[in-house]
Parts: sequence; C-alpha cells; structure tokens
Amino acid sequence: MSPRPRRTAPARTLLGLAGLLTLGGFVVAPARAAVDHCQKCHSEQDGKAGEAARKYAADIHARRGIPCSGCHGGDPNDPEPTGMDPGQGFRGVPARAEIVGLCVACHADAARMKRYNPRPYIFSVDEFRTSVHGRRQATDPKVATCISCHGVHDIRPHTDPASPVYAANVPATCAKCHNADYMKGYGIPTNQYSLYVRSVHGQALLEKGDLSAPACNDCHGNHGAAPPGVESISMVCATCHGREGELFAKSKMAEGMKHIPTARGCETCHGNHGVKHPTDAMLSTAAGVGACTGCHEPGSTADRATLFIASGLDTLKWKVAGAESLLAMAELKGMDASLGRERLRAARDQLIGLRAALHAFDGEQITSVLQTGFEHATAAREQGAGALRDWRVRRLGLAAALAVILVLIALLVGRIRALAVARSAPGPPGA
Repeated sequence: MSPRPRRTAPARTLLGLAGLLTLGGFVVAPARAAVDHCQKCHSEQDGKAGEAARKYAADIHARRGIPCSGCHGGDPNDPEPTGMDPGQGFRGVPARAEIVGLCVACHADAARMKRYNPRPYIFSVDEFRTSVHGRRQATDPKVATCISCHGVHDIRPHTDPASPVYAANVPATCAKCHNADYMKGYGIPTNQYSLYVRSVHGQALLEKGDLSAPACNDCHGNHGAAPPGVESISMVCATCHGREGELFAKSKMAEGMKHIPTARGCETCHGNHGVKHPTDAMLSTAAGVGACTGCHEPGSTADRATLFIASGLDTLKWKVAGAESLLAMAELKGMDASLGRERLRAARDQLIGLRAALHAFDGEQITSVLQTGFEHATAAREQGAGALRDWRVRRLGLAAALAVILVLIALLVGRIRALAVARSAPGPPGA
C-alpha cells in the first residue's frame, strides 16, 4: 500500500475552510458496520492508535453506531489493511485545519442529526464565524477547534460528568488554552481561571455543585464564544439577573456609561471573572471599601446619595431585626404571631427589593421601597409588642384568678375545719 501523499499547510487550510463554508468538503458516511474492523484491529495494538480505539468504545458516536470510518474514511467491513486504501475513501488522521469542516458535515446537517435525536442541536456555521475561534481558524494554528473542547475519541454528551464540556468541567476545559503558557504572545489576560474559582459563581458551581451557576460559556457563548461588548455586558448578566438587568437598562446610569470609555456596565461595580458575593458593604462611603468610591469623590452628590441609601438600608435592617425579636419572643410564650409574621415577610421582601432597586439609580424609587419596608417592619413590630402585652394581661388575669381560687379554698378549708370542731365538741349535760 503506497503512503498517503502529505498535503501542504496551505492546502490543508483551504480544504478545511471549504468544508466549513460549504458543508460539502467531507462526505461522512456514518453507516453502521456489522463489525467495525478498524476498532477491532487497532484495539489490539499498542501506542496511540490502540489507545484511541479502546477509548472509542465509550464515545457517543460509537454508541450511536458510527464506525471509525465516519471520520477517518475507509471500509470498516474490510478486515484486511486494504480497508485503509485511499481508493476506499480512507483519509487517516485529519489535519487540524480540516477538523471543523469534518465535524460540521454532520452536526450542521439537520436531516442527518434527526436520525439520532428528534430535537437535535444543529451547529450554526454563522454563529461560529462570529467567535474569535472561528475568525482565526485560517490564520492561527493554536486556535481552538472542536476537539480542543470536546475531545477526540472519547467524546461524551455534555450531560455526562466525564465530558470536558459538562457544566462543572467547562472552566478547566477553557483554562487548558487560556493560561499564561499557551496564550503567551497574544496580549490578553490569562488570570480568568484563578479569578473565577474564587468568585461567587465559581464557588457555587465547583464547590457547591450548583449546575445552574454560570461557567465561561454562559457569559461568552459556546460555539460563538467572544468577549461581551461594552453595551452587551449588562444584557449578558441580565440573562440570569433579570430584575436587576431590567432596572439598570432603563437607568440614567446605563445611559451615562455609554459616554464613559472606562465604564463597562455591571462589570464596573461587580467585576467580571472574579465577581464576589454582593454585600451591603458595597454601599460604604469609606475609601477602598464601597463600590461607589471608585468613581465618585467624597462629598459629591453621588456620595451623599450613597450615604442616604446606606443609612436607610441599615435602618430597615434594624427594624426587621427588632420585629423578628419581638415576634419570636411572643411565639415562645405561646402567642399567635401569624399576622406579624406576614408583615415581617413583606418587610423582608422590601429589603430584597431595595437591593435590586439600587440598580435603577432612581432616588424616588429607592425611597419608595424604603418607606414601604419601614411600614411593614413597624407593623410587624407592633404586632409582636401587642402579642406580648396580651400575654402580660393574660398572665396578670391568671394570677388574679389563681389568687381568688386560693382564697376561696382557704375559706372553704377553714369552714370545714370549724364544722368538724363543732361536731366533735361534747354536747350539754343530759342531752
């Protein structure tokens, strides 16, 4: 068997792009073989070929009945080496520039993908072209291709915890490229992973196992991966933080940030890869502590507004805590505090609503939420105090009733004793 002619780098690049742009660069025939002799033979070998064949048994493509020839060509029904002849369509190991076109030939074909899933994910070439990875396919030999993220011969569904694109594995998968060594010379930050693992999102996903927490692809996209633009950052965040995003989008702050080159929406106050759990300390006016101090000078209108909001927030929290204490004490003494609890829940809802309303940057709206919260917290406190007053009244009434009962018992006992003495006394002589 003559060796397969080696394509030059430009030829491989052009062939890969042709497959990507026309979807016709590869004719993949995922026909089910009675016995996949490619895998059977290579599984008995040592080296990379043997390892790849053994891994392929667990690959999603193998489990769907697609033989090795689905990607490498050749005849899987031929048990002889002639199955790898170029005349049998054998391609061997695809060049890096060919990989995207090879995968697209199936995964962008809706009719073909529906053979395996009635509601399949259909790869979008147009979406991929918008990504940094897609735009650099023809010029950058280090840029990510399909196998960089999904693997090669042991590709798993994204729902499989062993898959590199399983939600909890995505950050580490991205970090295989986005690190200081691999990205040397690109002039872009490489500390994303180290920041993310310490962020509120990273802790939720990687430590607590919350698969609803965002990973890299939730903000940057999957096959259309790209850094969010300045105007789109708040929209990206709003896909999860809907109420805050909607309020911010309508705010004067959002409009004003469009004219400030260094302002980047939500990122300006919360950061990006290293987002920390937001606390009320972000409203502090102390330099280096509060989020507002990074832009607004001490004594400015914005600084005074921040101080007012922080003071109102602390007051509402104090009122809520006071009401909780009184209601808990009343319940401990057996009193019904259900009405007070309803008002306290409403007050807490306003406390949460206040933290969301901050993103509107609207003094009137924030003051309204504060006022409503004060009203509910005050009513809850009064309910608790009233329940405790009722308890004291009942206690005094019970004590008075007990005293009356004891007096009556004493009188009754005294009367009984007097009668007993009278009966035991000797009668007059001659009686």
